[in-house]
Amino acid sequence: MENKKNSLMEKVTSFTTRMSAPLAKFSQLKSISSIVGGLVAAMPVIMIGSVFMILYVLGSPSIGTLGHALIPFLSPLAEKFAWMNSLTLGFMALYVSISISENYGEKLGVDVKGASLIGLGTFIIFNLSGLDKSGGIDITAFSASGLFIAIITSLVSVRIYWFFLKNNITIKMPSSVPPNIGNAFAAIFPYLASFTVAWLIRTILNFDMLKWLNALLEPVVGGSQNVWTAMLIVFITLLLWSVGLHGDNMFLALFTPFGMTWLSENSKALANGVSSEHLPNILAAVGQSGLLRMTVWTASAWPVIVLMIISKNKFLKTLGWTAIWPGIFTIVEPVIYGLPLALNPYLMIPFILSGTIATGVSYLLMATPFFGKFFALIPWATPPFLLGPLETGDWKTILIPIIYFFIGLVIYLPFWQSYVKSLDDKKTEQ
Repeated sequence: MENKKNSLMEKVTSFTTRMSAPLAKFSQLKSISSIVGGLVAAMPVIMIGSVFMILYVLGSPSIGTLGHALIPFLSPLAEKFAWMNSLTLGFMALYVSISISENYGEKLGVDVKGASLIGLGTFIIFNLSGLDKSGGIDITAFSASGLFIAIITSLVSVRIYWFFLKNNITIKMPSSVPPNIGNAFAAIFPYLASFTVAWLIRTILNFDMLKWLNALLEPVVGGSQNVWTAMLIVFITLLLWSVGLHGDNMFLALFTPFGMTWLSENSKALANGVSSEHLPNILAAVGQSGLLRMTVWTASAWPVIVLMIISKNKFLKTLGWTAIWPGIFTIVEPVIYGLPLALNPYLMIPFILSGTIATGVSYLLMATPFFGKFFALIPWATPPFLLGPLETGDWKTILIPIIYFFIGLVIYLPFWQSYVKSLDDKKTEQ
């Protein structure tokens, strides 16, 4: 029996090695490596935002049914913590548009300051159609939901910049002019071209890419409550995360109206005397909290954090200890963009599989009368081992995240070995 298990592990490892080779070549493309580098560069902003989100959760009086904050003296500052989080994670796409543009400009051999500015300017113009009636501007796309747009505008605008410079379509200054002034004048034509294209698409044609993406994904939202729907939701959400897009904001959030309706139905049923174990809706609160929030990250992110902590690789160990504290509160951006898991040729597959499979198991467990269903809503950043008991009133649900963690760990192990080996090989080559 042991030989069969070893043989199976060897086959899985061999398969992941064969798969990782072409994916590794893909990840080395200038555009892809620039995206990864840009996301990693934004990690300090992500980490700071994560810290303030944790402080908000600890100081929020809406945690569970206690009626007061877990750390009461933080309560007066709770909203201020949330505001700081909005200015960091809430502007994530804006920061990333700068870092991706700078990385791509460096790889194309153009002035990195000029590249970062053309990327930032194009992103802003492409997202803003003008002032609203109150005189303000809609900055929705500046958050993580606009990451896909930031990636596209950064790559396209810097490519335009490179094209103009390569073909000498620039304003040339005498050699006696200082380089920084010369670079500024050389950037005028490519800036004009990139900004004008963005303006034409967003303002003249009135094309809102963020709304278009949401509309494109919306037909998938209408599925009924069953195990396959739950797994499909998580699969698509994690697939988006795996390529650097904010799956929760771009796709999972589309289910919020359904989740809130199902949560309301469960609450009414509970008030009418139905026990928590027999409430009608298993996916109540989906899109905000509930089953998927309790399941996904314990299976797809927590195992990676533990594997990093026990790793002999200094970078992985340091990042693991750094990511564990926000990770406990399911703030996983430090892992997804800091390791990164996004666009990682070795870890994308187990990242998607672990959360998807765990969701299927989770749904089937919660469908039994042994576990209570969700009837309350608490902040999404609540640790999963607390989220289940507080939202279902059933302390047995504290066991579920433990089950999911080990499911994810088993799925990750063979892939993780290949990933660590690739890091060691790179270190040897250097």
